[in-house]
Amino acid sequence: MIQMESLREELFPLQQGSLWHKMILESHPEEDRDEINERLSKLTPNSERITGKVGGFTNSTGHPYVREEEEPSWFTSTAEGFGGLNVVGAFTGSSVSTKSVVGSHCGVWPMAIDGLEESESQVYQPCLPHLFDMLSSKKINKTDLDQSDMRNRPWDHKYFQAVTDDYDRQNVMNERMGFRDVVSRKTLAKDIKNTPGMLELNYFGYAEPYLKPHFDEFIDRALANDTRMFLSHFTSTTHHPWRTPPDWTTVRYMGKSHGGVSHFDFNQYLNAIAYHDAWLGQVMQLIEDKGIANETLVIFVGDHGQAFLEDTSVTGTLDNAHVSNFRVPITFRHPHLPHMQYEANATSISILPTVLDLLASTGSLNEEDSRAAVDLANDYEGQSLIRPYKTHEGGRRAWNFGVVNLGGSVLTVTSADAPWRMVLPVEEKNSIEYQLSDLRVDPLEVDPVKGWDMVHLILDVRKKYGQDAAIWADEAEKVARWWMLERKRLWKYQASKYS
Repeated sequence: MIQMESLREELFPLQQGSLWHKMILESHPEEDRDEINERLSKLTPNSERITGKVGGFTNSTGHPYVREEEEPSWFTSTAEGFGGLNVVGAFTGSSVSTKSVVGSHCGVWPMAIDGLEESESQVYQPCLPHLFDMLSSKKINKTDLDQSDMRNRPWDHKYFQAVTDDYDRQNVMNERMGFRDVVSRKTLAKDIKNTPGMLELNYFGYAEPYLKPHFDEFIDRALANDTRMFLSHFTSTTHHPWRTPPDWTTVRYMGKSHGGVSHFDFNQYLNAIAYHDAWLGQVMQLIEDKGIANETLVIFVGDHGQAFLEDTSVTGTLDNAHVSNFRVPITFRHPHLPHMQYEANATSISILPTVLDLLASTGSLNEEDSRAAVDLANDYEGQSLIRPYKTHEGGRRAWNFGVVNLGGSVLTVTSADAPWRMVLPVEEKNSIEYQLSDLRVDPLEVDPVKGWDMVHLILDVRKKYGQDAAIWADEAEKVARWWMLERKRLWKYQASKYS
């Protein structure tokens, strides 16, 4: 699983004609746009291969650009029409990275509380490492199992990130999630002694390629020991301040500032996106080089998005509920799965039940493990994304929630059966406005309905969007209040010294 830092869905990959593509081009004079568009056509080639979404870049006369990559980082033999499932319309469960990681790995919602208070409790559902340990426990010292059948082999797992894991108890949470073996900034700092010229990239760690020897070691260990593997990697270059290594060529994607908005930050981010895309290509090529591509499911998911002044009045995620901080890519990549664009208002908590469903449905587990996986998948709150997505059932909507960074001030609510999105204060007396937008007609939330209380919000929503939207808003607020209390119950929350 590759959890991608601050990765917006619109840039995985960038596509010609998208709102963001138009905004980038329009920051340049007309006469420069063909040159800039050719530049943009080379921004995310590996993301195109991963998702099956074509960039579709053409010049002003309609002719496609010839993409000549100086150093292609990923040669794939995947047949045309295959490559896996890409989710369109997904949201993260939190714009706090550490809370989002818990959702992706454990299939659980975080709490609407400041900080990673979840690390002070046991996770209320087994996480992927726990499940793989459980499956492995049935195979250790079992002499009656055919070890030539890979389904009878135990699992190994390891977590990798090139930056610190000390921030807000992430290292503690990694242990809670079942990771016993972790590579992080501390590990790479020890490597400096044997790697002349190895430099820190920013204030929290190193560039991702320094992890490559550790990837090599882990994969080689699994191959040598005949074990199956779960490798989890959290990328980091696309985090503020969006620095790239000195030997990476930076490019001017954005034009001059206009309307009082400087494009410096967004241009830095786009360069980090290009670097990140090249790194993903290196990871995929490593899998090819090890000869395991046809046996490896790779999951890509954004931890959260990243708002800029080009979106809204505030850059970043802190107390910023803008939709650009919550739309994320989710892709299940495998060369033998047909390429499919799966549209659903889902969240990353659906990853774990989807993994269990895929393992059981593709014959990747033995009979006993398959029965366990199917039973367990039904216990999670998320839905499997290889099945038709249920937008409602038994009179209940499929609700999705988003905890806004830092956690304890703002919550967002959507439902899979409706286009509306609500923003509300965690505490009713907070000095934060309620907000409702219709993402079908206002996908960038340029003109949301706002109100200081639910009474006035519902009145204005009814005037702008009609009775159905007003009923939905009333229901969403009530469900959200219940949901926040229910998270505390499930996590057995007690305020810690950090709260």
